[in-house]
Amino acid sequence: MTRPGMHLWFWVLTTLPALPSFEQIQSCPININFSSGTLTHWQAYTGNNKDGNGPDAIKLVYDSNASTPFGTIGASTLPEYNLPGVSGVRVITAQAADPFGGFPMIPTINGYAYHYAILLGSTSVSRRQPNGPNDQPGAGTPSGIGPLGGYIRGITYQVNVPPGPSTLPYTMTYAYAMVLENGAHASLDQPMARAIVSTPAGVITCASPEYFLPTNGGGLDSATARANGFAPSSLPTPNPSPDPQGNGQHLQDVWTKGWTEVTFDLTPYRGQQVSLTFEADNCVPGGHFAYAYFALRDVCAGLQMSGDTLACANNVGKYSIPSLDSASYAWSVPNGWIISPGSSGNAIDVTVGPQPGWIVAQAHNSCTTLIDSLFVHLYKGAMPQAQITPRDTTVCYGASAPLQALITTGTEYKWTNLGSFRGGREGAVATLPFSTGAVVTPQQTTDYILNIRNEDCPIALSDTFTVVVVPPIQVNVGNDTLVVVDEPLQFKATSTDPYKDVYQWSPPVYLSDPGIPNPIGLYGSEMYSITYQVTATDSFGCYGTTNVKVTIAHTLPDIFVPNAFTPGTNSNSLFRPVCIGISSLDYFRVYNRWGQLVFSTSQIGQGWDGRIQGRLQESNAYLWLLRGTDYTGRIISKKGTMILVR
Repeated sequence: MTRPGMHLWFWVLTTLPALPSFEQIQSCPININFSSGTLTHWQAYTGNNKDGNGPDAIKLVYDSNASTPFGTIGASTLPEYNLPGVSGVRVITAQAADPFGGFPMIPTINGYAYHYAILLGSTSVSRRQPNGPNDQPGAGTPSGIGPLGGYIRGITYQVNVPPGPSTLPYTMTYAYAMVLENGAHASLDQPMARAIVSTPAGVITCASPEYFLPTNGGGLDSATARANGFAPSSLPTPNPSPDPQGNGQHLQDVWTKGWTEVTFDLTPYRGQQVSLTFEADNCVPGGHFAYAYFALRDVCAGLQMSGDTLACANNVGKYSIPSLDSASYAWSVPNGWIISPGSSGNAIDVTVGPQPGWIVAQAHNSCTTLIDSLFVHLYKGAMPQAQITPRDTTVCYGASAPLQALITTGTEYKWTNLGSFRGGREGAVATLPFSTGAVVTPQQTTDYILNIRNEDCPIALSDTFTVVVVPPIQVNVGNDTLVVVDEPLQFKATSTDPYKDVYQWSPPVYLSDPGIPNPIGLYGSEMYSITYQVTATDSFGCYGTTNVKVTIAHTLPDIFVPNAFTPGTNSNSLFRPVCIGISSLDYFRVYNRWGQLVFSTSQIGQGWDGRIQGRLQESNAYLWLLRGTDYTGRIISKKGTMILVR
């Protein structure tokens, strides 16, 4: 513990004879955190909640004074009630990710690393049976004789709270995470996890929260669920819907809540026995599952604040305490320290001031008020500081970007990067403020990192300049083309640029609009050919260009077909019609001398390569037929023969 009044508590301890040692009155119970990898010292139970949750749902108890299979001594796993092949209670000793929530099975919370956890429950559910007693488990069908009830499982530890002064806090801290399948039930019949702290006089209500999905009129209150830290899983439930109208679907109705830490105070029960229970219950009708993870700290000496005890001035640090159920929180920091706006609850971000001092946190609920404090010492040196410009920038491919930093606190600097770099990579800071800069020409998006250190402060400042590089812009406007006089020609330019482009055609003549990607060209008898350069420019000024040549034929629209072709050569290797002024091709067909169709297309520009089923044909004569429509609507039909030359 670290708190201003500690000297007073030590004085009280020295004036009370025959008291146990400080270590005895503050130490946690043996294996309270499952550090043996087993359930030893814990009692466990499983059961069925067809008559509701509570003591009557417990059907099978595993004694903490007996060995397996009837007790918990040495046991690391126990089955679900009447499901011997399914684990209902399991000690977790190896790290893994929960499949539905993705959170770790063993948590690290605000810098405190737990080493073990317990998993209560599974995805197994029960169903109403068409025949037989109501408590018979099994898959069954949804149309049976009554509710079967869901599986429950729990573990209990009889905590002998060590005697000691009431001024010396004795707390326990646990963390929990949950995976719950949503059911259309009243809240208390929903799948749930809960912690129960009780004494011979009864349950300590303010230390015994229940965790379940909130409902509103029997339906899920998703807004409140999200506000309470729940989120829907991306995975569907492994169980078919129990609703007769559900047609056996595996619904997307699993919700998860990641690790949350909770503290409760046992100081008022010094010298007494207290029962600590963790439980996970399926829904009362039985068709929706619940499982939960619990982990416990092995520190019981009051509220424990997490955070650095040695810091540099100007640094931003995080300080936190475990949450207290339904609590309000108050924080104080030394003069000159600043709590970041928006920080609240059981965790805050603090900008360290110029002097060391105490951080004090108070958590208060109807049960107790807990206080902890942490004295933070300062290194001699302050945290490095710098102003960097630009924080992020975007450049075109092949262009350079200037990076600049003004160091106001620091004694040395070093640049690290993966791209090109011109400037001083590292050096000492002679005088303050100190300016360091670089000119970079990355070939792809690159992070340039400036590390600054200050003498007598071991914490480095790392500022990242992200230079986003727009890839080379490739513009495509199609192949060179041939049109007839007075034929409207529709252009369509595109680019590979991920950003929105502005297009410009040059020269801007004979076009309906030279500033759009898809202008229409129209050419009179005075024109024979024209070549356009098309430029696509994005909002960053990056651009790409391409050219396209238009040849104007001084003839009527027509379709021309060669009378021979030589497949497999570098020229004249494709047999296709040449369309001038043709808006559409109905068909172009090629037949061999036996009347068999060997090629057919309706796409202008496509043709036959002289192969049938991949095999190049021998020299021979072939018949062709075609029909198309010119831009005026006139139908053109032709047929003829050609020679395949090898």
